[in-house]
Formats: sequence, structure tokens, C-alpha cells
Amino acid sequence: MKPAAIFQNGMILQRNKPVVIWGTGARGETIRGEIQGRQGEAAADAAGNWTLTLPPLDASDEEELVLRSVSAAGESETITFSQVAVGEVWVAGGQSNMEFHMRYEKHRAEALKNCSNPRVRFFDVPEVSYDGQAEEFDYSRMGIWRKADPENLEYFSAVGYYFEWELERVLDVPVGIIGCNWGGTRSCAWMSAESVERAGKPWMQMYEDRIAEMDLEEYWEKQHGNPMNHRGDPFGDPFGETVLPRTLSPEELADFFQNMPAGTEDYLECMMPCEIPGSLYEHMLKTIAPYGIRGFLWYQGESDDEPGKQCLYRDMLAALIGDWRALWKDAGLPFLFVQLPGWENWLLDGPGNRDYMTIRSCQEMAARTVSNAYLCSISDAGERMDIHPKDKKVVGERLALLARGHVYGESLLCDAPMAESIRRDGSRIEIVFQNAEGGLKVKGDAVEALHVYPVEISGAEKPACEEAGHGAGCGDECLAASDAEGDADCSEAILAGTDAEDSADRREEIPVTADVEGEKLVILLPEGIGKVSVEFAQTRWYLVNLYNQADIPAIPFELIC
Repeated sequence: MKPAAIFQNGMILQRNKPVVIWGTGARGETIRGEIQGRQGEAAADAAGNWTLTLPPLDASDEEELVLRSVSAAGESETITFSQVAVGEVWVAGGQSNMEFHMRYEKHRAEALKNCSNPRVRFFDVPEVSYDGQAEEFDYSRMGIWRKADPENLEYFSAVGYYFEWELERVLDVPVGIIGCNWGGTRSCAWMSAESVERAGKPWMQMYEDRIAEMDLEEYWEKQHGNPMNHRGDPFGDPFGETVLPRTLSPEELADFFQNMPAGTEDYLECMMPCEIPGSLYEHMLKTIAPYGIRGFLWYQGESDDEPGKQCLYRDMLAALIGDWRALWKDAGLPFLFVQLPGWENWLLDGPGNRDYMTIRSCQEMAARTVSNAYLCSISDAGERMDIHPKDKKVVGERLALLARGHVYGESLLCDAPMAESIRRDGSRIEIVFQNAEGGLKVKGDAVEALHVYPVEISGAEKPACEEAGHGAGCGDECLAASDAEGDADCSEAILAGTDAEDSADRREEIPVTADVEGEKLVILLPEGIGKVSVEFAQTRWYLVNLYNQADIPAIPFELIC
């Protein structure tokens, strides 16, 4: 009898839901499980696989889970898991900003002062992307249920830690995070190959074009034992240990790259197994499904900033959500995800932020169109010259606020202010926001990240999303801009993500004054101005200072009026 690796001493099981336990054994072996007096039984099939289900459990700080097996020959075995808690469990997925450990987090020193809490726990899924990788390298520091304390805190996902710390405080039950993430990975690695083919064909085509020119047998010979595939030590990557704790100067970055070990460039130029569509879905996500959980957290999209492919992200994210829910056989599992903040550049010769604007638009549209999916705004928390914002406390706490409102039923303001409609009366523009109960507020002397440009339209009127430089992939629900003037409704297209910054050099910005009136943002134009594009957080770098009463910053948008 061998239960799946996630079943260990010190784990947290999901309360108030059936508990699914699975593993392998001998054909015909009978396995019985018991905890809190609840029991379940299963038999290993012809392939030796078994799955048993226990009735829902009550929240508890400490229990024992006992598994007993009896073979076809009558031989018995017992496994007892101790210090098992029952409470709330969430999967935290994505790339480096979700993986970002408390070891590097801005508020780590303060958190260490009172982090000891056995009801706050973390499990880090081993970073494996191909068959045999787990056996080729030492993974003894991963795949462990850890309790929050000064010794183990550095291993926690920082976003996950602040999220669960807040939930444990509010719900008064144990809370566990299962970290399933890998820095620098694209969405296509985290979904089934079939879904990539359907929702993001260009990503699959890019992969197929790459392998068409490769000797795959030679490629895999080089990958087995490739030191770049040693992912068992969370802090063993010299690059991560250099760039994650703080933002380096150009001189420090140049010095790091000049002193890389010989041969590193050859490995870096090669396609890594974690880039293969479906690789992390197959080798990481499937190892923890269908472990009982309340929902998913997701912080990813940076690596999908590939020229010509950014507008695929809405369909990719929707398909990914569908794939993850399907593995857990629950189409309604909550999915809370972070909208990418502003930034400009990071590495010396890197492309920087190509088009996060379109990815943000796609993230917003996914939240609008996928049921039980909710968008977390951190538009005030980016860092101009670093793709890894160091403040993860604000991210985790805002995700927890979303969970409290949408998952745990608290009556509170938990969503970001979102432009709902725009109206113009001569030189006065009023933009009405959703999620602005009690009124909007500006932290500072003026509304930041707001720009207004003239719009010249010739010929037939185009949809606002096309005027703003969008393809149908990210804006096909937008309405056409209105030609009416005066006291008329203008376009109600809610757009986040344009190539406005690239075109800004070719446009003359209109000087305006802006302030808030209740749930409205009011913009005053100079007299005699025609149709305009109101662009909020539509540049590569920005910090939003427009908030609702829950101190959540507004979602980027572009409106034409």
C-alpha cells in the first residue's frame, strides 16, 4: 500500500467535503481509511491503483488518519498519519510571482516575529516536467507539509502565506496552501495539450516548429542529468538567489551574467522540458488531483507576453480553468487570479514589458465571462524595474478578501473598482464605477496613470476595441463608440490593454483635471475638444492611486467618448 505523496504527517484535509485518498498497491488489495470515526474502503484494480472516499470531516486542529490494507493473500499493513488538521485548503498556482518565497519577501522580518502557527501550513509540489526527473535529482527539500514557524517560513509561497494567514485569522480554522508553481513558465505548460491545441493553437504550433528541427532522441539524452533540470532545492538556483531578494543595478546584473559558469548559455538556449505544452499539467498538477480543496489561486501571465500571442490569453486562461476544475471533477471550484501590475524593464538585454496591457485585458475578460472566477487588482503594487514586486503581503491579503466575499459568504466590499459606463456632457466626462460603494477616493493630489488623447475617426465607425488596437481575441464583447454628442451615452466598452504607449509619441495629450464624486470619476476637458480616448493605466509602467473604500485599486481601462 502506497498512498499518493501528498498524504503525509502534518497535512491539512479539506473540511465539509468528501475526502478522496488514492494510491497504489497490489492487485486485489483492500484498503480501508478512517478519521474522526468516518470510514471508507476501496480495492486496488488490475493496475494496482485504488481510490477511496471518506465522508465530510469537521474542522479540527489535530487528528489521525489510519489506512489499513489486506492483500489477497491475507497479509495486512497499517499506515497512521499523525498531526493531521482539518480546515481549508487552496492550490496556489502560477509562475515566479506565486512561487516567490517568504525568504525574499519585503515584510519577512516583521512576519518572522509572530509566524509560529501550527494551523498555517504549506505543501510545495516538486517541480517536475518529465518522466524520470524526480529520480535523477534530490527532491528531499520539496513535497513536504510544513507548519509556519521561523525555521520553515522561508519555504512558503509569500502570496500563499499572507492569504492563508488572513483566512486562518478570520475563519478560525486550520488553512493549508498547496503550492503548484514554477518560475518563468507559460500558461500552455499548465493545461492539457488538447486544450492548448484548441484554445491557443499558435503556442502549440511554436512548439511543433521547434521540435521539427530537433533530433528528439538526442535532445532527451541531453535533458536527462542536465543540471538546469535540478529543481529539488528551492534555493539552489544562483540566478534566483541573486535577483529575487532585491532589485539589482545594471552593473550588478552585468557582473552576474559575466560570471555565469561555463556552458550555461548552451543550456539556456535549449528548449527546457517545462516549456512543453502540457508538461506541468501532467507531471505536477495531476499528482495532487483530486486532493480535497476549496479553490484555486493563480498568479501568472508574465511569460505569455510573447509577440502576437498576448491576445490568446483570455481563451487560454478560460481553458486552463476548465482543465483544473475537470481534474477535481468540480466545475464550480472558485478560481481567484491576480491581474498583472505595471512594470517597464528588468534584465539588461531583456525585451521588458512588451504588451502586458493586452494580457490584463484578457484577464479582465476571463473574469467577466468565466463563472466563479474573480480578479484581484494589484495595480498599485508593481515595481518599475523589476518583474518581481517584493511586496506580496498586499497580494495575499487582497486574494483573501476576495475569498471572504465570494467563497465564504461575508458581506463586504472585496472587488476592485471597475469602469462600468461613461457619459459626456460637453467638456465634462463622468465615468461610473462598479464596486465603489461609499465612493471612490484618490490617494494623493491628483489621479495618476490617467491620460486623455484626441480620437480621429474617418470612414465607418469602428468598434471601440478596434480603435484601441485590439483584435477580437481580447475585446469582442465591446460596444461601438457613439457618434452622439452632448448629454448622450458614450461607448460602454471596458478596455484594459492597448498599444497606447507606443502610439502616445504620435499623439498630443489633452490637459485635463480629474477628481472623484461619489462612485464617479469626473474629468474636465478644455472647451472645444472633440471625441477623446480616456486611457487609465494603459502604459507599460504606472502606479494606480484611485481606490474604493476597501483600499482596492481600480482596474485599468480605456474608453472612447
